[in-house]
Amino acid sequence: MLRIYAPYIENTSITFEYDVPSVSEFALRIEEIQKKYPWIVYEEEGKILGYAYGGPMLTRAAYQWTVESSVYVSEKAKGRGIGTLLYDTLLDMLKKQNFCVCYALVIAENAVSVKMHEKYGFRKVGFLENSGYKFEGWHSVIIMEKQLNDFAPRPKKVIPIGELEYDFKGHLA
Repeated sequence: MLRIYAPYIENTSITFEYDVPSVSEFALRIEEIQKKYPWIVYEEEGKILGYAYGGPMLTRAAYQWTVESSVYVSEKAKGRGIGTLLYDTLLDMLKKQNFCVCYALVIAENAVSVKMHEKYGFRKVGFLENSGYKFEGWHSVIIMEKQLNDFAPRPKKVIPIGELEYDFKGHLA
């Protein structure tokens, strides 16, 4: 997975991270995320071609029904529907966990990602102008939002991913 993520760090402003984390640091991130959120992987013949995960958008108690989504696909595997399968599965899992709102932070110049999120029903709700500096330039971020569940007067408890009963049947034809 780190081999998939590293080019995004080294060659793009899609992530505002500057340095590729060590394998142990990346493994720790995955472990921490999986305490509450899904981290799913697409693999073919023992080779990982993509992954997606949810994570905290904001950390105060009142935000516990919100989640941020991320998906990364290997450059070699783009255009094969892997990102779609991962995102379909991720959003379904987050909904079943009882999250009410999913956010995506998309760099403004990434029109492909903006269109993909719009396809999934995300809408633009905010704009962080010149909020990140990378590769000798300032980059703006679009905040996109998708409602996953109703806003009940008393929302259901969020189910940690380890307690979620989920029957994964995703596959590519």
